[in-house]
Formats: sequence, structure tokens, C-alpha cells
Amino acid sequence: MSVIGGMGDRMNKDREKAILELLLKKKRVTVKELARVLYASEPSIRRDLLQLEKQNLIRRVHGGAVLEEHSTSLSKIPFVLRELEDHDAKRIMAQKAAALVESGQVIFLDASSSAYAMIPYLAAKTNLTVITSGVKALMLLAEYGIPAFATGGRLLPTCLSLVDDDAIATVKKYNADWAFFSCRGLSPDGWVTDISIEENRVRAAMMGQARRSVLLCASEKFNKTYLHNLCHRDDLTVISDIE
Repeated sequence: MSVIGGMGDRMNKDREKAILELLLKKKRVTVKELARVLYASEPSIRRDLLQLEKQNLIRRVHGGAVLEEHSTSLSKIPFVLRELEDHDAKRIMAQKAAALVESGQVIFLDASSSAYAMIPYLAAKTNLTVITSGVKALMLLAEYGIPAFATGGRLLPTCLSLVDDDAIATVKKYNADWAFFSCRGLSPDGWVTDISIEENRVRAAMMGQARRSVLLCASEKFNKTYLHNLCHRDDLTVISDIE
């Protein structure tokens, strides 16, 4: 399975993200409308809609697509949008981060899409053990045959993240070589910040049980401040998509 696509793959992903964002706003879109707004051909739009339907994110109808509010798509789309954001940046960071890991090591991964992007690059390592709070990460780890443990805990549906005291208690049972995680913003004065206090609590526990901690932070998140401070950038290694 290759995670490195060409220009065409990137354009497809950008269109899929735009289509999902429009559907979240409007609930229904037409192929003609999408082709006009996204400057794409109607056959390309139809292929995008087919791919999104295969992921159970939308339902195609005559002439377009709809977002069914009673379906599971409303809980899945927020994570999918995060995964599609800054696709190239995540790939660059994932390659850099995975290069730090040696065979036989134990690592923590949070539920972020940036940590999730590391998994294909970890497949070349042997005898790895991964402990993760990410539900989607668990599924991909299984696909690659990488031994994994779930933290357990309460599920946050919008980001498929496991949190709460049970997750933290599980993290504290393990000693890891690395903890890899992301955030929503790195403030101008160097604080690692996020909108989710619950996810930050799990990340803090991972940092406490790991020999080394690494923040995966795309450059577009620099100089942005959100609700909750996790730690200062001086407390860890920061990997970005730029040097």
C-alpha cells in the first residue's frame, strides 16, 4: 500500500475535502454545481462522489449527492476532514517521525491524523509495539500486522479518540521509547495547545511514560493558540513539514 500519490491523487483528495465541506453546509449538492465551484469536469466529480460513497460518507442520488444526518457519516466526517487537511505536510512529517523509530521499540500514538499517517512508514520496522488512543489507528495497525494495544476509555465520536481515566490508567501501565502526537496550534510563545482538554490529558500521560516525546506540527499551525496548554515546545522534539 503506497501513501505517496502524484499530483492527480492530491487533486482528488482536495476535491473530496471540498465536497465534504460543502455537504456539511448544504446537505445536498449537484454534480453540475460541484463541477462549477471546484473547476473540475463532471466525470471527475462523479468519480469523487463514488469514492466518498464507498467510504459510507455520503449517498449518491440522481444528479448529485446528499448527506444523511441519521447516518454514521456525521461522526466520521470530522476525522476524515482532519485526515485530508495538509495531506503533503502529514506525509513529510510522518516520514521524518518514523525514521526515528528503531525495530523492537515501544511507541505511543495519539488519535491525531498526523500520528495515523506514520503507520505505513512503521510497517518496515520489526518487533514494534504500539499503544494508541486512536480507533482508526488501531484498524490500520491491524492491516499492517503491527502489534498494538488500545488504551481503552470513553470514545470521542468526532475524532475517534479514546479518553478519560481508563485510557490514562492503561497508558501508565506501559513504558515506551517514543510518544508521537499532534495539536491544533503552537502559540507564538511556544505552548502546545489544543481545543480538547480530554485528549491533552491522554497525551500528557503518554509523555510521562515515554523516554522521548515528539510533536508533529504542520507549519500552518504555527503561531496559533487554542483553549488548553499541553506543554511547552522546550519539553519535546518538534517535527514539522519545513526544516
